[in-house]
Amino acid sequence: MVAYLYDGGTLTPDDLASIRLQEEELLSWRLVPREDIPEYLSGSLGLRVLVGLDVLEEGAGTAELENGRRVG
Repeated sequence: MVAYLYDGGTLTPDDLASIRLQEEELLSWRLVPREDIPEYLSGSLGLRVLVGLDVLEEGAGTAELENGRRVG
């Protein structure tokens, strides 16, 4: 399986206020700080998101992962 994680940029308060979610399709949603990501996204999904944030911070562009951990 191949999974891609894309950077959608940083949302401004106006961007966030303009988002309209289809409430009938969601049980809940929230914005969480980086340190809380593993609590909400378990296993390799949480690891992939954390590595994605690392790549953004480093300006590295891309990272190859296996089971949510960097390889190569």
